[in-house]
Amino acid sequence: MKEQVKVPNTTVPIYRYEEDGVTVYEFDTSMTGPPEPMVNALSVLELLTAPNIKVIMINHKKPMGLFDKLEGKYNIDMEELPDGKYKIIFTLK
Repeated sequence: MKEQVKVPNTTVPIYRYEEDGVTVYEFDTSMTGPPEPMVNALSVLELLTAPNIKVIMINHKKPMGLFDKLEGKYNIDMEELPDGKYKIIFTLK
């Protein structure tokens, strides 16, 4: 069951749930403009502190500026969704 959680400095709803023993934090910035996707992502990524946690971001495009800022700290998997949005999954390296 998804539970909305408060994360400092975020402007979109953040949801937490369990999936196969992994805590997932998920948020959707696809309806926001710069700099909100990056600001939200950087705030939520602070919760990514252990291997059994992952962060899922839904965005309207590939957040290349965000990827540059992360400097290889995270594993990043990305898939294009049927509606043209992108699902980006972050885990610790």
